[in-house]
Amino acid sequence: MIIGTAGHVDHGKTELIKALTGTDTDRLKEEKKRGISIDLGFAPFQLPSGRLAGIVDVPGHERFIHNMLAGVGGIDLVLMVVDATEGVMPQTKEHLDILELLQIKKGIIVVTKIDLVDKEWLELIIEEIKEAFTGTFLANSPLHLVSAITKQGIENLRETVALMAEKITAGDRDAPLRLPVDRVFSLSGFGTVVTGTILNGTVKTGETVEVTPPGRNFRVRGIQVHGEGVAEAFAGQRTALNLAGLEKEGVLRGSVVAAPGYFHTTRRLDAKLKLLSTAPRPLTNMVPVHFYLGTARAVASLYLLENTELLPGKECFVQCRLDKPLIAQRGDRFIIRSYSPVVTIGGGKVLDERPLRHKRFHRDVLERLQELEKGDPLPFVLQKITAVQAAPLSDLSHLTKMTPQRLEALLQRAAAEGKVALFGDLYVTAADRGKWEKEIMKELEHFHTEKPLLPGAPKSRIGRYLPRKIAGPAYDAFLEHLKSKGLLISSGDVITKKGFIPRPTPGQEKKLAAIENLFKKSGLTPPAPKDLCIDLGLGKGEAVDLLDYLAYRGVLVKIAAEIYLQSKVYEHCLQVLKDYLQKNPRINLAQYRDLLQTSRKYAQALLEHFDSCKYTRRLGDERVARKLV
Repeated sequence: MIIGTAGHVDHGKTELIKALTGTDTDRLKEEKKRGISIDLGFAPFQLPSGRLAGIVDVPGHERFIHNMLAGVGGIDLVLMVVDATEGVMPQTKEHLDILELLQIKKGIIVVTKIDLVDKEWLELIIEEIKEAFTGTFLANSPLHLVSAITKQGIENLRETVALMAEKITAGDRDAPLRLPVDRVFSLSGFGTVVTGTILNGTVKTGETVEVTPPGRNFRVRGIQVHGEGVAEAFAGQRTALNLAGLEKEGVLRGSVVAAPGYFHTTRRLDAKLKLLSTAPRPLTNMVPVHFYLGTARAVASLYLLENTELLPGKECFVQCRLDKPLIAQRGDRFIIRSYSPVVTIGGGKVLDERPLRHKRFHRDVLERLQELEKGDPLPFVLQKITAVQAAPLSDLSHLTKMTPQRLEALLQRAAAEGKVALFGDLYVTAADRGKWEKEIMKELEHFHTEKPLLPGAPKSRIGRYLPRKIAGPAYDAFLEHLKSKGLLISSGDVITKKGFIPRPTPGQEKKLAAIENLFKKSGLTPPAPKDLCIDLGLGKGEAVDLLDYLAYRGVLVKIAAEIYLQSKVYEHCLQVLKDYLQKNPRINLAQYRDLLQTSRKYAQALLEHFDSCKYTRRLGDERVARKLV
């Protein structure tokens, strides 16, 4: 677990940590000189239970709030420190606002320097504190009176921390690794080291991690937790990683160490924003603000999606448009501070870390965000599937930052509720499936109207009306779905609407009879479509449709693109081949041509057709029997 401090400058946060842990977290020369914390400090804290916690000491001075914000994002328990000699001060209130906006759930109020005040004054300070914290998450929190100098109350505080630690749920160790970087430094003989609190996941020595920015992969050379070398570290631990090949200049506070492929930078975030009731003025559309998420900082223009302006104390949906890319995840909390003067004015929750650009006051956008605001992660998953149209489990795992196991359980629930379907290895939403069903059936209707003599449309033609991803096994599974609903039938590469039967007109019947008569006379020198155009005055498209209809009826057999044979002639050609191969192991083109007493063109077309039917197999210039009986 991670324990954080909060409170006004010079209220004794660093001395309190030193009393609890024996560690002085002020490490910079400037901090020693000025006697105040400027940057984040860290210390290990051995609890009475034996559990090892990490303490993050944040600066209290208003000029270093940006450093304070970099340290409080991953804490599980806060020690809100108030100086008994001064009581509640401006940064006490601002830190409390920040903790509330970040939705820190557990805290302990610690009144320091009690050795410097009398009992009556202390009672007044306690009443002031209780009044100031009424209505906040600290309202019913334990309150401890301590002195870091005399050690009075320190042991009792330590015991309370231990009791509260038992109620803190650890982060998800199985989720994709994510560690926001809060420090970067170099060690002679080791190279670059980055530190931070692991929010989710596990990291092991020897593994490859991705650091973004710069967006490159590095090998984990070594891991330390609270100064001790370990083989692995996991969610909730303060961790230092020695990364092979990483240059110190290539990574900054705000970078993220993560599982490769899961996290990508973004310059847009959809969010629910709350403006503090103490904000000095309403928030107008596209106003620039200082934006803090995890250890990262940026300037954001806030695009108000449902309001002309946001009044103090109110909430609304916004799209945060950032001046530089950062990494975020659905559910992350953020803080905003006014551009000038720089004071904390609000904060919120990320609903989608990589959204499209939106239009203001758009009903569909607002309904989508209302769904995402709910605690159920399934709407978020469904929206990601809709965005990519179809995706396998592995891709969805990266899109949603969820483990395959957790995601699969959600998708099984969605399938049971009729919200998703699985075609091959691709998940699609029920809404998209319904839309594609209508498009496919509409196209099939159109094809039957355009080509009433043909038994059905080519499978490849109908497939054009589906997303490119719905191909191969996924396309076959989609067709099976339509067949199961009684919408179509398929035979080989032909798809037909259920109940459709080709029916020629009386005029077409006469043309079909004339074509059939020509084929009866032609034998092994059948007319081509262009010949029918000349002999019968047909258009080429009409000739092909009539020939395909006769093939559907079984009168003709299509053996190549423009070669059809009368069925009896085709059966004769096949029987000649069978008879020969029953007596001989193989046959070549010239031998088959002579047996049929036809031209090379037709003999070759027949042999290639028989290969495609798997009657024969080609070996060099010869054919051998495959499944001829």
